[in-house]
Amino acid sequence: MSAVLLISALWDFCGINGCTGGGFGINRDIGGTIGNLLPLPFLIGLPIFLVPWSPNRWARAVVALVSGVTFAGLGFGLLVSMAS
Repeated sequence: MSAVLLISALWDFCGINGCTGGGFGINRDIGGTIGNLLPLPFLIGLPIFLVPWSPNRWARAVVALVSGVTFAGLGFGLLVSMAS
C-alpha cells in the first residue's frame, strides 16, 4: 500500500513522463503530493503497533511512530531523488 502511495506521489509531482521527460514538468503545487505522503508513517507503523510483541502499549506506539516516520522519510528521499 505504501508503494502505491509513493508512486502516486511521484506521479502527482512529476506527471506521466517524469520530471525531465516531455510531460508537464515538475508540479509546483505539491498539495497532492503531500496528501499522498501523509498516510505513509501510519501505514508503515500500524502493523508494528498492532502485533503484540511487547506487553507495553506505549513502547509499541513509540517504536511504530519512529519506524513509520523513518521509513516514510526514506521514501520521501527516494521520491525527491527520482524527481531530480
